[in-house]
Amino acid sequence: MSDNLMEKVNALGERLKITGSEVGKQMQAGMSSMSFKMKELFQAQTPADKIVEDATAENLEGPDWAANLEICDLINTEKVNSVDLIRGIKKRIMLKEARVQFLALFLLETIVKNCEKAFSEVAAERILDEMVRLIDDPQTVVNNRNKALTLIEAWGESGDELRYLPVYEQTYKSLKSRGIRFPGRDNESLAPIFTPPRSVAEAEVAANFSQQIFEDVHVHTYTAEETKEAFDVARNSMELLSTVLSSSPQQDALQRSG
Repeated sequence: MSDNLMEKVNALGERLKITGSEVGKQMQAGMSSMSFKMKELFQAQTPADKIVEDATAENLEGPDWAANLEICDLINTEKVNSVDLIRGIKKRIMLKEARVQFLALFLLETIVKNCEKAFSEVAAERILDEMVRLIDDPQTVVNNRNKALTLIEAWGESGDELRYLPVYEQTYKSLKSRGIRFPGRDNESLAPIFTPPRSVAEAEVAANFSQQIFEDVHVHTYTAEETKEAFDVARNSMELLSTVLSSSPQQDALQRSG
């Protein structure tokens, strides 16, 4: 075997070794993402999940102001785990039901306006990533897509208020760099919400929520939508891995060596 041919064989071996490692890393990342999403969807239901589900129920005609503001009170008085609440909202955004998604985005907006630590927890739980997926999903209804874009735009242009959490500005700029069109700046998105007059007595609202939190949490039965979402996540992840493998540079390397 000539020296020239040996050099080509050795070069091909090194190329295959490198590209194989790259494919392995991409496969590992894809499987990790799928595992994380499956875990989020199927983890045991918490009292906070029940609160979020009731506030974002599909049969609601619109946002429940009294319930949403009561949730903010529960967070601010530390009567409920705020991290679990944020995770519960993320789960609802991940569902494909248009009304549920909209109510979840509205509840998220209400919480970040009224709860001091909410922005940090939203960033930590990577809800912005889920909002971007919602925006990129061609099946997302226009109103929900615009709602997510409006929130991201307002947060991204908030200036010094959220400078300590760069993910908000980075997410906004990333969408802009991709040519995503925003529906228009909502100047009220960071303004506090003033509590409207309650339609029922405060004691009655508190009693109802106490019952929801501590008495009405049952063993969770997964809905058809949640089950479908889990399988969609798995299918999409496998399609991603298939694409990575089929587009691997190893094929080009073999052709060039021939």
